[in-house]
Amino acid sequence: MPRMPKIYSPYGPRPKRSAQLVLIWMVILVLALVATFYLTTRERGLTADTRLVDEIDKIKEQAEGSGGKGKGKAKGQVAEVVPEMVP
Repeated sequence: MPRMPKIYSPYGPRPKRSAQLVLIWMVILVLALVATFYLTTRERGLTADTRLVDEIDKIKEQAEGSGGKGKGKAKGQVAEVVPEMVP
């Protein structure tokens, strides 16, 4: 009688994973974590908060230097126009 080919069964014993495959996946995971840490901390000194504060300081300096004791808009800035509500 000919031998029957082995068909995969979810109920049968599972094949053992090789140690090399597990090691490869662990190395990939560690490299991904290191890359993520590097990308999130490389500009730690230049956060959005400090950049925003710098921009606000520039606008204040421009407003003070434009004359009028700080009244009015700085050069190059346009007043915001709010449309009227039409019933």
